[in-house]
Amino acid sequence: MSKEAVIIKNWPFSKGEKVKLTWIGEPFKHNNKWMVYAYFRSTNNTRRIMLDWASTHFLSVGKYYANGNLNNGETKEDIEIIDINLNGVKPEYRERDWNISGAGFSVQTKSKTFNFYKNGSLYTIPIIEIIRAILAPDKFMLNRILEMDTLENYFIYELNRSNLDIHFTAEYEAKYIKGEKVNHLAWILTNESVLRMFNSIGQGIWEKKELKYDFLLERFNIRARVERKDKFIKVLEIISLYKKKINVEEINVFHPSLEETISSNDPKKRKYVSKNDKGDRELDPDADGSTKDSEGIDTFMLNHEYEREPKIKKKKTGRKVTRNKEDKNTKTYVLDSNNLRTTADTGGENVIRGLEFRNLAEIKEIGELQEFIEVLKLLEERQDVKSVDIIIDNLPEGKRFSKLNDGIRNRKCGIGKIIMVDGRENCLIEVEREDKALSMLVLKSNNQANWKSIYNILIMGLVNESGKWSNSEIEKIKELEITVLRNKHINKNVYEKATHIYEKL
Repeated sequence: MSKEAVIIKNWPFSKGEKVKLTWIGEPFKHNNKWMVYAYFRSTNNTRRIMLDWASTHFLSVGKYYANGNLNNGETKEDIEIIDINLNGVKPEYRERDWNISGAGFSVQTKSKTFNFYKNGSLYTIPIIEIIRAILAPDKFMLNRILEMDTLENYFIYELNRSNLDIHFTAEYEAKYIKGEKVNHLAWILTNESVLRMFNSIGQGIWEKKELKYDFLLERFNIRARVERKDKFIKVLEIISLYKKKINVEEINVFHPSLEETISSNDPKKRKYVSKNDKGDRELDPDADGSTKDSEGIDTFMLNHEYEREPKIKKKKTGRKVTRNKEDKNTKTYVLDSNNLRTTADTGGENVIRGLEFRNLAEIKEIGELQEFIEVLKLLEERQDVKSVDIIIDNLPEGKRFSKLNDGIRNRKCGIGKIIMVDGRENCLIEVEREDKALSMLVLKSNNQANWKSIYNILIMGLVNESGKWSNSEIEKIKELEITVLRNKHINKNVYEKATHIYEKL
């Protein structure tokens, strides 16, 4: 582990004075970065300091810090450390208002905890400690957990019986394809409940604008630093997580750095151009108390133990050929500069953000959605159709299905809103299918509906299930008194297809 110091600039306490960390707030956006407030208390006063979200790895409630040095927190000598087995215990989520005050300082915040009851004792754990110590015990995972289903921007994976294949992209740093980090990824990917819990945190941040999630771990065996008052045990810091189970026997790791690179005088077949002149943004650690030193520090500082560690094999797919020359046959692809993701980017929020219906006459589209537009234009000509508007946009990033088969271009979806003369509203949702047997969705409502929310639910369900309409999400829509029909693609001309859809409306 690195010994470099992580120093808070403008430390508001006296030199050499040891101050106690009393609480860690929730993440929030500030200047396009995720930040948190940390509350420190000295003998005379309390101060709130804004830090990078990634700095929470160095923060432990109840520890004492001096001179702004975060990776040298100290505990009292009489601190109690115990093993706690909470396997199978379902916790109660508790949220309450809390005023942090002291010597002219006062701020209203919220205390959010999971409360576990076992054998007459109450164990309470801050929800942010579960994230910091269990789900995201390194900087990469901590930054990803606030995004919305974007792990696959850094790798794609396949589960095949007892094997897990992880194909990392170049955006995932090669220095991180080592045992402890690969094992942690494998634990998340091979346990459906853990993966669902991980993804729900980013989804809650983006959709509900708050840090709130369900505790879904069935196995929860920890070692922790605690404060005890009779039967009430407050967990201050989780030190170890025991008996993690990875449900495969072998992990095969693929990464561009493992490939043998050879040069070639042949011209490039394609080149990629970014539309973002400023380039991709990275999280800036130089704000409100952190320094560049933290960028190079390995923050995997907790002890995670496994029942059995699978074999990790680093594999090559073949030689990687580098072509530098271009000629008239070199194809150019324009990228939207979203192949590199940071928590300052939008994550899955792209599903709805910026989507506005437009008049059909404004749309000029080529490719697979062209027929969808022609169908909508034919429907617009019907006498009992008052108006037809359309949205054409990319599917949200985050899953393999978000890209077309070439792995480069974004997969698009089309949403058509059809308002009838009698006031009824209908919608059609079509997605670029390529070789997939994916039906068009036909949505019918007798009243005005919150279509924005409905699109969000259905499209995110489609992406999360890798190109299949989610039955569970469709059932949610039906509960809103929306009729949902699947329109299979038939081998007919566009006029016959339009008539077929109109009959369903």
